[in-house]
Amino acid sequence: MIGERYMSVIRTHDVILYGGDENRKILLRPLLDEHLPYLYRWNADLEVLYWTEGDDVESYPPEVVREIYGGVSKNSHCFFVEVNGRAVGECWLQKMNLPQIIAMYDEACDVRRIDMCIGEKEFWGKGIGTILVRMLVKFAFEKEGVDVLHCFCEDYNIRSRRVWEKNGFSLIMEEKIPQPSKGKLQYHWRLTREEYIRFTK
Repeated sequence: MIGERYMSVIRTHDVILYGGDENRKILLRPLLDEHLPYLYRWNADLEVLYWTEGDDVESYPPEVVREIYGGVSKNSHCFFVEVNGRAVGECWLQKMNLPQIIAMYDEACDVRRIDMCIGEKEFWGKGIGTILVRMLVKFAFEKEGVDVLHCFCEDYNIRSRRVWEKNGFSLIMEEKIPQPSKGKLQYHWRLTREEYIRFTK
């Protein structure tokens, strides 16, 4: 309809984060609706979803992708990841959305989680995830005033485990995953503000 106002799928923000190393400039820019074609492609890739989804998901149709990112972005800083100007993935810093995890902490505690996806497979295993998580951790504690980061990965995802370890997270809990599933255990990783300060000194 002419004059109809377009309603954005993704709730955005104005935060831009810069990082990287001597060979790679990593930019985390606000995730926007214009990035949806990338999200559609990455979420339809069986290999990508094998590592990003705990469930045995083979593909997400566009309407589900819109629902996922539209929902997550309401309580998150969602970012589009670029390396040397090339789109490679997405990540977010989200207010903890799982009641059983929220219940582990004091009511006044600001608990958040980090999730990420490197959708371009040629960038796998090159340390991009470690760097972008470091950027999000710094943003969380130094700009957002977060108290605790509580993150997850399953036992089969060794690369994800190394990302958390390299950024100072501690493995605090293991949960058995109902079978059949590709993962046997879900790992819980935690980093507090005090631990972050010690880790970065």
